[in-house]
Amino acid sequence: MNVSSRYQSQDLYLQQGDISCHRGVDPLTGLAVLIYTFPGRPRTGVGALESENVPGILASSFDDAAGQLVAAYSPHYGLLAAGESAIDDHFALEALRGVRDAARSGVVHGDLRAGRLLYAKGHVLIEGYGVPWVAVDPDVTAPEVAAGARPGLASDVYAIAATLLILGGDNFSHEVADALRSALAREPGDRPSATALYTRVRRASGGAVTPPARTFEDLTLPTGGVEATPVAAAAGPEPEPVDERRSLSSTRSDIPLDLEFELDVETPPPDEEVLLASPRTPPAPKPSAFDESDEPEPITLQSDPGLHPRGASGPSTRDSSPGFVKDLPPGATYRAGNLEDAQPPAPIRLDLPSSNRPRRRSWRGPLLVVLALVTAGALVALAFLNQGPLAPAPAASSSVDYIVSVQVAPANLPPVDLYVVKSPSGSAWPAGTNLCRAPCKVVLDRAGDWQFRAVFQDRQSQIANVKLPGQLSVTVTFPPGTGTSSGTTNSTP
Repeated sequence: MNVSSRYQSQDLYLQQGDISCHRGVDPLTGLAVLIYTFPGRPRTGVGALESENVPGILASSFDDAAGQLVAAYSPHYGLLAAGESAIDDHFALEALRGVRDAARSGVVHGDLRAGRLLYAKGHVLIEGYGVPWVAVDPDVTAPEVAAGARPGLASDVYAIAATLLILGGDNFSHEVADALRSALAREPGDRPSATALYTRVRRASGGAVTPPARTFEDLTLPTGGVEATPVAAAAGPEPEPVDERRSLSSTRSDIPLDLEFELDVETPPPDEEVLLASPRTPPAPKPSAFDESDEPEPITLQSDPGLHPRGASGPSTRDSSPGFVKDLPPGATYRAGNLEDAQPPAPIRLDLPSSNRPRRRSWRGPLLVVLALVTAGALVALAFLNQGPLAPAPAASSSVDYIVSVQVAPANLPPVDLYVVKSPSGSAWPAGTNLCRAPCKVVLDRAGDWQFRAVFQDRQSQIANVKLPGQLSVTVTFPPGTGTSSGTTNSTP
């Protein structure tokens, strides 16, 4: 089956000779994939290579001329530059695990270089397995492949070791660097296998944790060394480390050991007793006959957190239940007494406030009232300010004032001068008084008939009549003009 009928190709990912790789997508799942097209057959098929450090092969095909292969792809993985801090012992262990898994399946890569190692969140993926690559980087190509031989598993070991040494530089520990250099032997037979190289790097980087070899009855505490004793088992291949099957973004973790049992510390030789004792305590005396009994000695807590050999202290008072210690801490003594003679607790006293104490005056209520009044006044002032300009009231006005809103028509005129044509008797605004720049609000001091006229440049409006107190708004209207200037209509009266 042609894989292009299932997966949709998008953009070119890389081109290397006759081999092309495109980014694509699976329309059924929406997952990103890499689609390889090349001459010849694929080196492996679906399900033939299983590894946490090799992208899964989703489909492969061959039509007598060209082959196609589809592998899973994640855009979150990227390349690392040489010398980056992420390229360390753990990075090398991740990459070598992928090469080891491929070697166990008999799959050769052929072009293991820096561009094939993708990294994200502590996890390494090796891109390109299953495609018949031709090596292009002479710095990491095995000598036999450079001489014309076909690539094999030994040449992959050479290529991955050389690539890691170029990328890591001085980031690797001495043990891991020595293990990688051992894979650069010129003869393929002198190089370690992928499994042997992975195992050596795993031990050198501390990536394996094995449980203790002793049983619970004869478990002893180690006195030196950094590696745990291997599990006693029948002869056979080395067991796989427990933490190899991790997710793509997981990191290396140690194996928790449940050691909830009583530890029996071996008695060291006489010459080593002083070394094991605390530096603040004198040398421990020889074990007494009591310590040689079959009854186990319970673990006790001492003020000095050191590892004391058995018999370093005298026999302790033990209860019938194992592990219960009655000994007092250093410096503490027993004191005889009677619970009934103990001093009774002090009586509870309630200090209630005296009724004669003057009450404290609270200013919270009056302050809230004042604040409410100030807020109301501010709101009223804002309301008047938003209604437009207000003509000032006359100096001598009656006890009753009338606020009249004056509008101008047409509305596109700029502010015009408003004049009094007629006013009621006794008003402070006689005829000819310029009240305001309309539109505006004017304060009139008398009830009765009022007449107004507006003037703009050489134009006059029609006379507008207002009868107070019933009418509180008026519109002064300009007749149509004969010309316009800057958006304003002008006419000769």
